[in-house]
Amino acid sequence: MQAKLACPEYTPTKNNKHKSIRNHERFKDLFVMLDTKVTNCLYWFEVENNNSCDLLVKHLNEIRPILKEQFRVVPVINKNNNSNVLYVGIRRGGFTEKWGLSNISGRMIQHLGYYEKGSTQGLQLAHWSLNSDIKIKINIIQFEEKFPNYYLEAFEKIIAHKLRPLCGKH
Repeated sequence: MQAKLACPEYTPTKNNKHKSIRNHERFKDLFVMLDTKVTNCLYWFEVENNNSCDLLVKHLNEIRPILKEQFRVVPVINKNNNSNVLYVGIRRGGFTEKWGLSNISGRMIQHLGYYEKGSTQGLQLAHWSLNSDIKIKINIIQFEEKFPNYYLEAFEKIIAHKLRPLCGKH
């Protein structure tokens, strides 16, 4: 699923924590789908081609000092290259009744950059990729309910080894 990220008015603030990107027209369908995923998930962000991904990561690396000043924590730099995958991650299953969202929805809010607390590591896309004309696709694999948590990290490492994401711990 692809979405344009220029929606800063939906970033929660200390004064209004109830703003939610989930209510924005551009993101509504994405979050309706994500909220159905309540078991463990593996996900990755990819772009159209290797060159576009390289340009995106180069821009991220240039803006890291500014993001640090804004207390926005982004994935670490790694040594991978020649890939169209930006980031690979996992999220344990679950649903937060208080906020009415699945765990994967919450994680995507962080990666998209619309979570109030920038100290939670994520791509923070809304804070640095808005001016790029690169389309980002989010891929999500939902595991069956009985998929053991202790296999989740191993599976993430195997997929990351294959996809070679250009940022993050892999």
